[in-house]
Amino acid sequence: MRNNEDVFRNHFSAIAAGPGGVARLREMLLELAFRGKLVPQLESEQSGTPSKTAITGPFALPSGWRWTTLRNCTKTWKQKIPDRPFTYIDVASIDNVRGRVGTDLKIIEPTDAPSRARKIVKEGTVIFSTVRPYLKNVAIIEREYQPEPIVSTAFSVLHPLENINARFLFHYLRSSPLMEYVSAEMTGMAYPAITDRKLLEAPIPVPPLAEQHRIVEKVDRLMALCDDLESRQQAERESRRRLRMASLAALEEAAAAEAAERAWAHVAGEFGRLVDTVEDVIAIRQTILRLAVWGSLSQKWRREKPNKFLEGWRAVTLDDVATCRLGKMLDRIKNQGTLTPYLRNVNVRWFDFDLSDIKEIRVTENERNEFSLQNGDVLICEGGEPGRCAIWKGSEIEYIFQKAIHRVRVGDNLLPEWLCFCLKDAADSGRLSDQFTGSTIKHFTGVSLKQFRFLLPPIREQHHIIEMINALMAFCDGLEAGIRARDAALEAFAVAACRAVLGWPATAATPAAVAGKITGQQRLPV
Repeated sequence: MRNNEDVFRNHFSAIAAGPGGVARLREMLLELAFRGKLVPQLESEQSGTPSKTAITGPFALPSGWRWTTLRNCTKTWKQKIPDRPFTYIDVASIDNVRGRVGTDLKIIEPTDAPSRARKIVKEGTVIFSTVRPYLKNVAIIEREYQPEPIVSTAFSVLHPLENINARFLFHYLRSSPLMEYVSAEMTGMAYPAITDRKLLEAPIPVPPLAEQHRIVEKVDRLMALCDDLESRQQAERESRRRLRMASLAALEEAAAAEAAERAWAHVAGEFGRLVDTVEDVIAIRQTILRLAVWGSLSQKWRREKPNKFLEGWRAVTLDDVATCRLGKMLDRIKNQGTLTPYLRNVNVRWFDFDLSDIKEIRVTENERNEFSLQNGDVLICEGGEPGRCAIWKGSEIEYIFQKAIHRVRVGDNLLPEWLCFCLKDAADSGRLSDQFTGSTIKHFTGVSLKQFRFLLPPIREQHHIIEMINALMAFCDGLEAGIRARDAALEAFAVAACRAVLGWPATAATPAAVAGKITGQQRLPV
């Protein structure tokens, strides 16, 4: 028999490097275990279950294994209404990442007992949450509790019979074969669940007891490797996050042009360590906008330009430099005129429009003129995601806009791109939310929009900053595309590696070596 553990170890790092890699490793371990491919079978070991309880399962098993049901290899304990203090275990008590009962359990008096506190468990019992079972709230009662433990009726209580190892049962209840069965049998939309009866009908592969012990020992050992790898990955991500935050903070806080240039050079030099995920690129984008709208991005340009070009930055409200209004109220009963397509806030994305789903409404000629759109109009969401905005670039089709959207027409001293960048920075920083009304459904009213304050540089500097922003954002777009392509390649490699470990036919050619990091070869423009 091929040593699948060695194959697993050979592919360990490659699989772990991809998106969700450690979770995939854990799933693959259990897949190997319950297909009989993790440890060798020994001829001296006897069958794990009597033939009279055998059933036909979803896949072939090694010699000496049998398919049976959970009902045939477990038992339950009685239920009771608590009549004395008890240790209560509910679904929230389970650490579903590690599959353990938490340590912060409540001791409850019988008079305060929740109506769900009914099921008796004992040491060695496995509990499985039948509500939202895909969350894998599964655990073993690993010790005796004082006072006695009682669990919620949200759990199915499965106490293994003599020929079943409790940890073997526990691992199986968290494996893909069992989850596939549960997904097919659970019902309900808001609270999907599986009944105890249906769960007990689930098939389970049972090897000889001695082999169960060997499987559990190896699964536990390899799961510990996964835990260690996951901890190291989290530490690496946290280290990169702190380095990125410190580097970008230094960049934002640089008051003089020379300090800003040094900070840019530092960020560029450390770029391979700062950026490894799409979330990292998002943070870079947000910093670029923040530097831009507060004047730091163009310090070098201002220093090099003759003073005659500079009129200085000033704080303004939108009402000082633009006109704005809400769109047409939608009332299909009262509306008259010609059917005309209109824009809703769902059509307005950040810096772009999604015109794939356009509705129509009747408008009169006067309304068409009043709610028309021109090149350069900035459309801003009043609700939904208040403040989200894009610049209208014109269209062969004539559109109007509904009341959930503000139309802003800028004056001579304001570029529409500058307004959009200021709004995005205010949204990213959380400052914009101070302008919203409503406690649950937020609105960016016309009054608040007119009072939106931002810094306005001279028009010549606006042009220069926008050029810089566009160049840097294009760089970020390429960087994000590269990260997504790398992650897709790692995902394909991980799938191919998993199939190789499991001994399944390849579905596609295994990708060539994939770079695991974004390196300093990709340089941030300085």
